[in-house]
Amino acid sequence: MIRFDVNGSDHANPPNNERIPTPHIHIYTEEYNNGGIAIPLKDIEDLELTDEIIESLDFFMKYTNIKHDNVIIEPRLL
Repeated sequence: MIRFDVNGSDHANPPNNERIPTPHIHIYTEEYNNGGIAIPLKDIEDLELTDEIIESLDFFMKYTNIKHDNVIIEPRLL
């Protein structure tokens, strides 16, 4: 599971409380402390993951009837 934080405060990553700015993502695997470690968007190099995030966001907006005709998603910004 992935959580995409687009609003809110910075995240303090363990163990030294390094501040990670928002927007960032949390990946719920053991490698990322089950979501406890935030990953800045600029550090995401996995294009498949980027595509999955975009597809998931599009699906979520359609499923919840969020009007997104004027939403522009720039994959290169992720």
